[in-house]
Amino acid sequence: MSVEFVISPKSLDDSALLVSNCAFHPHEPVLACAVQGGPVRLYQQPDAVGSIVPLSKWKETVFNPVSTQYPVSDASCLQWDADGRRLAVGYQNGTLILWNGEDGCRLLERRKHTARIGSIRWNPIRTNVFASASSNDRSALVWDADKKPSPLVQRFTDADRIDDVVWISATQLAFYSRDQTDGIIRICQIGRENPIMALVHGNSINSVRWNSQVNLLASVSSFVTKGMGHVMLQIWSPDQNDPIKTLIQAQSEVRCIDSLTLENDANKPLLVVGGCADGSTIVWNLNDKGNSHKRLDDGHYAAINDLCFSPNRRWLASIDRDGQLIVRLAEDWRKVYETKTEASNCQRALSWSGSSDKLAIVNARYQVFLVEIIH
Repeated sequence: MSVEFVISPKSLDDSALLVSNCAFHPHEPVLACAVQGGPVRLYQQPDAVGSIVPLSKWKETVFNPVSTQYPVSDASCLQWDADGRRLAVGYQNGTLILWNGEDGCRLLERRKHTARIGSIRWNPIRTNVFASASSNDRSALVWDADKKPSPLVQRFTDADRIDDVVWISATQLAFYSRDQTDGIIRICQIGRENPIMALVHGNSINSVRWNSQVNLLASVSSFVTKGMGHVMLQIWSPDQNDPIKTLIQAQSEVRCIDSLTLENDANKPLLVVGGCADGSTIVWNLNDKGNSHKRLDDGHYAAINDLCFSPNRRWLASIDRDGQLIVRLAEDWRKVYETKTEASNCQRALSWSGSSDKLAIVNARYQVFLVEIIH
């Protein structure tokens, strides 16, 4: 089946509209954009047969956080829940606002963080529960969107910065710090005050990903020994203190990873891909014995800042700091599309639509590009 890739460059034409973050609705062609100054703008694709409608022509809805309890600041992160009914937005001043994605009603507004919220993660099993993390105030908060009037469920704190959190079950989450030289991943349980487990990676962690299909956690770090750069990838089962697999190889720094299980394969191989500082992409097949990996170096010439698989597991998108975007087929890693956008230094620059036929990119100039795949 042939496909065509169409890009809408600088899709939002208003020069005063500076977008810091974006996230596609999990099911509908709706893109949420966090705009400088505090508002969140939703863009819904109009019905059109046989033509591509640029993002600037999509129907716009504005969620405006008018100053009520707390001063308005710029939004720093946002994420839809699994059903696409609610949109959680974190702000630079530590405020969190939960919006009804259908009518724009403000469901809750709290300021329980004292600094910038850097990450919001919805629980994929308990769809009313989500976590927010702030590296500067060293805390991760668990929220229940259905619990009123006090939605805050629990606060977890750490001596180190908390850069991101990942849910590993209905009641457990993991968090880590990129600044911690020992690379400790702490596993916390809702209802327990202290972490129930500490996974010691051994070096400062650059990225962590959870694969819910096989219930395994991947963590990656980079280090230098004898003047040569190395990468260490470790795979963890959340019920064991020691990694079930450790892979070390000579390679430049890996800044981001994603994982994938190919369900249509009889052996269901678990793949982990990493974007490197030298522009190459590393693919590990964890089902193979030994230190099996493949290196892709046919496209990027600058450090890869973000990469992610599409929801249908067909595509792998990656973008480097110079704005070079590459889309590959996950089945054989063949390049099917590449284009130059604008410089991008965001670690979360890419967002796939739930239907896997649209890809939004945010760059360093706060612009949004939209790639559409036509079958």
